[in-house]
Amino acid sequence: MNELDLTIVVPCLNEQENIKLILSALCEVMRASSIHYEIVVVDDKSDDKTFDLASEFAKEVADKVLIRILRRPLDRRGYGAVVRYGAAHGSGRYCIFVSADAVDPIQHIPDFFRKMQEGADLVQCSRYTAPGDANTIPFKYKFYQFFFRIFVRILFGLAIQDSTYAFKMFKRADMLAMGLTQNRFSISPEITFKVLLAGGKIELVPAGQGIRQRGVSKFNFFKESFGYMYILVRAGLHRSGLMYWF
Repeated sequence: MNELDLTIVVPCLNEQENIKLILSALCEVMRASSIHYEIVVVDDKSDDKTFDLASEFAKEVADKVLIRILRRPLDRRGYGAVVRYGAAHGSGRYCIFVSADAVDPIQHIPDFFRKMQEGADLVQCSRYTAPGDANTIPFKYKFYQFFFRIFVRILFGLAIQDSTYAFKMFKRADMLAMGLTQNRFSISPEITFKVLLAGGKIELVPAGQGIRQRGVSKFNFFKESFGYMYILVRAGLHRSGLMYWF
């Protein structure tokens, strides 16, 4: 298969209420662009009808959209493991992760793509750049992220906003070649930090997120916060030259 412009990875775990809606919305956004893309849906052994409904949608649009529905064969290991699986099965030059719960501002995907073509190595959605965009983020997340951003600035000397937000676009093959390791949501700052440590160029796109309307979030704040700090410490040790293991 010839390389496509973009691989859109949609990780799923018990999202039967949302999966058709987000796939339909993605197709609508991408239809208005000239981007040659594919959608790779990765189901993490859902207990509901997520996989069946996604497969049904793929058949309905098979003549218009390149979409593949995969079921990750191993036991559940988390968000990071699922999106890495999807990215590895893609063929796009660039890659972006889109949450199945429809909270990501997917209307900005063409803006992300344009910045990548203009020379960015990573395009990151920032919910803290424009006034009001952070209003939909729960307080406990904003409280934690306030200190996390301070640590990032101390570590890298840069004000990188929202590195923990997974809605970002990157060079798919290059990032996989660097070696992504995180199995949980900490894969998001891992991507950002690896681009920074490699001397890459990061661009920000200001945007607010939506609010989940259906289903239950799989994000556990206390479990994920440990992973975020772990990946930050690893990046710091690598940058300082104490350990080259990032």
